[in-house]
Amino acid sequence: MRVVFVGTGAGATRGSSRVKSSVLVESGSTRILLDMGTGANMRLEDLNLLDFQALFVTHLHVDHFNGLFDHLVQRKILRLGQLRVYSPPGLREVLDAYRRAGNNIDAEVVEAQEFRVRVGDLEIYSVKACHSIYALSYVVTDGRRKVIYTGDTSEPCEGIIKEAGDADLIIHEASCVKGCEVYGHTPLSTLKSLFPEDRLVLTHIPSWQEEEIRAEAGKLRIARDGMELDV
Repeated sequence: MRVVFVGTGAGATRGSSRVKSSVLVESGSTRILLDMGTGANMRLEDLNLLDFQALFVTHLHVDHFNGLFDHLVQRKILRLGQLRVYSPPGLREVLDAYRRAGNNIDAEVVEAQEFRVRVGDLEIYSVKACHSIYALSYVVTDGRRKVIYTGDTSEPCEGIIKEAGDADLIIHEASCVKGCEVYGHTPLSTLKSLFPEDRLVLTHIPSWQEEEIRAEAGKLRIARDGMELDV
């Protein structure tokens, strides 16, 4: 599997080269996207990755799905076909509000509390995250390798820790060095105690804390927009 970090930012972005959360996973001719935060739609265009089969949204905070609506305009212009979007309940209502306001866009939205689906070469299933609102993490496998993308979560989170045990790649938010548990996020010190550093990649980096996070991360890998990994 090829993993492309489309958007790796969070919160404040002043002076940052990071757009908001998004990760693309590819296997053979299959491409899926995990989250599409603000600006990720433009980064997909920069990376020539506009054509993918499905989007999986972790939760309905805007920094994880706000790029979708402009992307749907691009799909219409480029005639890429209707996109299937998997999301916790509530996204269809937001999309319908955009349509009522005069935007001629649409997607096949599938809403549920949990998912287990196959898209081409990939199987994708969800585990419940531990965030300030209802949120999912997603596991992606091609039958040989396994990737877990946490989205936003506060660790320790039982389902995520269980799935990460045999994952080849753990893509985890790193929203702060300390003190962000109250907002449903995970401090870097907690991550370092729970997950093996050789399988962990940090994302969801706020610009105002990036230097502090880098200093604390040590040898841990920190994703950047456009970074690719073969799993």
